[in-house]
Amino acid sequence: MSNNKMTGAALLVKALEGENVDTLFGIPGVHNLKIYDALAKSSIKHVTSRNESGAGFMADGYARISGKVGTAIVISGPGLTNILTPMGQAFHDAIPMVVVSSQLPTTINKQSTGYLHELKNSTIMAQSVSKESRTITSVTQIEAYVHEAYTLAKSGKPGPVHLEVPLDILAAFIEVDQYASYEESIITEVNDDAVEKAATLINQYERVAIIAGGGACDAANQVNQLVEKLSAPILQTAAGKGIVSDYHPLCIGTRLPYQNVLDYLSEQEIIIAIGTQLAPTDLWEMPLNLKGKLIQIDIDADAFYRNYSADLGVKGHALKVLNKLLPMLEAKHGDRSAEVKGLKETASKNAPTVTGNTVTFKTAMSFLQTVEKVLGKEGAFITDMTTAAYIGLSEYNAVSARSFLHPVGFGTLGYSMPAAIGAKLCHPDQDIIALIGDGGFQFTMQELAVACTEALPLPIVIWNNDGYGEIKRNEKAMGFEKLIAVDNNNPDFVLLAKAYGIEGIRVTNVDELENALKEGLKKTLPTIIELHVDRWNA
Repeated sequence: MSNNKMTGAALLVKALEGENVDTLFGIPGVHNLKIYDALAKSSIKHVTSRNESGAGFMADGYARISGKVGTAIVISGPGLTNILTPMGQAFHDAIPMVVVSSQLPTTINKQSTGYLHELKNSTIMAQSVSKESRTITSVTQIEAYVHEAYTLAKSGKPGPVHLEVPLDILAAFIEVDQYASYEESIITEVNDDAVEKAATLINQYERVAIIAGGGACDAANQVNQLVEKLSAPILQTAAGKGIVSDYHPLCIGTRLPYQNVLDYLSEQEIIIAIGTQLAPTDLWEMPLNLKGKLIQIDIDADAFYRNYSADLGVKGHALKVLNKLLPMLEAKHGDRSAEVKGLKETASKNAPTVTGNTVTFKTAMSFLQTVEKVLGKEGAFITDMTTAAYIGLSEYNAVSARSFLHPVGFGTLGYSMPAAIGAKLCHPDQDIIALIGDGGFQFTMQELAVACTEALPLPIVIWNNDGYGEIKRNEKAMGFEKLIAVDNNNPDFVLLAKAYGIEGIRVTNVDELENALKEGLKKTLPTIIELHVDRWNA
């Protein structure tokens, strides 16, 4: 045995390096400084958020745009509670993430001593928004637990995993001969019998439709081949938007909540759902009444009965399943592009009513079309829970997977700006634009400092409707006698930008918006672009 000693904290960082972590997000505190001491000697880039929620959303954006695992480091107690919301978002949207937190020493943990940052049951709390929450109780467990966390985060249905490391374990020394090395251990077998049954069923019928979700992002090429081979119209969930280009003649788009589209689906003989659990959030709680056979391809077998009972479930990663399935399928040669064109035209006419935004629809459309024009085929649009984004789900044209990111399942306000920061740090050469409402912006506006510190050319568009516009619309629709808690006194967003040493611009028409976006993408700092919906001249 050599005299190569290191602390648990140093071993933790070495284990993160072993998982190919290149960037992580977090905030130092007195209870995780041992980790930060080790990080200072590491090649891993650390990005300091201004709140732990920002660190979580940045890790989400990093993971969502790349498919890799996002990583965050927080302290025990308030650090962990602050990051629970982005963990919940990642859990609902199946985004792979590892969150590492410190914990009280093992000698006093869970004893209600009144120790700083003490939580009664931190792992039980974290388990509600993660695939697993574990406490490392020995320095000898660190490497194995870290590896298991990253494996779990990306295997099966992806999601966040939480690890907490007590202070005494971080400080303890361990003698190490060599660092552990792990082979890829994710189980990727596909049931050949199920694939053959799916092929036989599909080959029996002519009218096939496809629904692709976020779990199919890594199989975009195969999904496109499937569409072409079967001449099958395809719908996509918000997480799957862009897997098949919205410009493809067989792509209906992200229009599951539209009644004419649901009626069309009910007429299909076979529906192939790939990488989606057909969640109520994707349907805006509209009923899905399928008369044909439902074939579901998903890594998570629970998806086969969670929301709708599949006639046939094929468990496995979409990429591997489709690679086996495609050669077994007989080509179908009917041209159904005219059907799809008619569906899309009808849906777009109904979009103002379906989204409930008849007043601001024209403004939103001119905004979305401008963003689409500026970003072109290679850019990414990252949106928040705000009016223009809801309209954009169906009306914005995405051309590739992971190019339209939206906080679907949990519906978190304040997501898009920190997520865009994480995405931009992951893909620095990709043009990225963030959209956020004036209400949502103030949930995480402190993270603007991170975009400035990291010198990110990131245009951040604030959709300003003087408060919580969507909630106001719902209060009116529900017949409130008096509106309550929806009108905000906003700061001057242009002056706020100036306080951060960056440019803030108010735009009132398409030309001003296009110029501001183009210039913002060329800069070496972020740009705040305020679009006030009541002052917009389309």
